[in-house]
Amino acid sequence: MNKDYIVDKVEHVFDESNDRWMYIEYNKIRKIIGLNFMQGGTEEYKYFKKDWCHNDQGLTEFYHQMLYTFPIEKASVSTQSFINKCMWSFHTAIAQREENPQ
Repeated sequence: MNKDYIVDKVEHVFDESNDRWMYIEYNKIRKIIGLNFMQGGTEEYKYFKKDWCHNDQGLTEFYHQMLYTFPIEKASVSTQSFINKCMWSFHTAIAQREENPQ
């Protein structure tokens, strides 16, 4: 396995303004290599730990693409804010596709 993809640190972050738990994996140079999220408040942390604490590869790839697509946006906000923007965009795209199939 490529050393760049070995998880060295995991964070569980609650973002109150987005009412969201975020799961973030880092490698040893603190590059984000895994993401996932669950909507819900602090009282739902046990569900987050049970069902959402794993890498969503699609979301992670989307985030990495957004790093290159929107470098000015990334530079203008905090990392957590940029991750949240990516999560909202990813979720919205999936929800719209499900609501409006071809």
